[in-house]
Amino acid sequence: MISSLVRAFRGPSRDPRMAYISRPLPRDLHDEQVVEALAIALSANPDPEYLVETLPAALTSVTGHDYEVLDRSTRDVTGSFVKSMVMIRDGEVGLWPGYKARAYPLLAQSKHSEEARAAIADAEGSAPPSRKAGWEPPPPVVREPQPPRPVGDVETGAISTMDTD
Repeated sequence: MISSLVRAFRGPSRDPRMAYISRPLPRDLHDEQVVEALAIALSANPDPEYLVETLPAALTSVTGHDYEVLDRSTRDVTGSFVKSMVMIRDGEVGLWPGYKARAYPLLAQSKHSEEARAAIADAEGSAPPSRKAGWEPPPPVVREPQPPRPVGDVETGAISTMDTD
């Protein structure tokens, strides 16, 4: 009771690393524990985009409880603005229907996936991909120049557009 009262008066932690954590925190998880877990997670990998992967183990080592860590990063289309943020949840509390079918993973590209992508590209060779039979593009259109047409009568300078009898 007293610790929750002290927490209410003191307010949230002002540690700059807490900017990576989305509020609210689970009920029994205090800011000091999260800051300690963040120190462990960021020492394992200093890139905050990997907090989804490194923070759960750090939280377990600090608190002894398994918390779910969700990616809440925001980025614009051009990639010039990226804000890495995670949300810590205590299991499936407040899980609404259809939430498990969400489109995920929005994780940072790992070295393993880049190596696999390079190995696949090397295995295919440098030859262009073959096309299906019958799916060849049409031949290019060759336009022949039109012969010049007379526009008007040279003597009078008038333009004739219709034949009149």
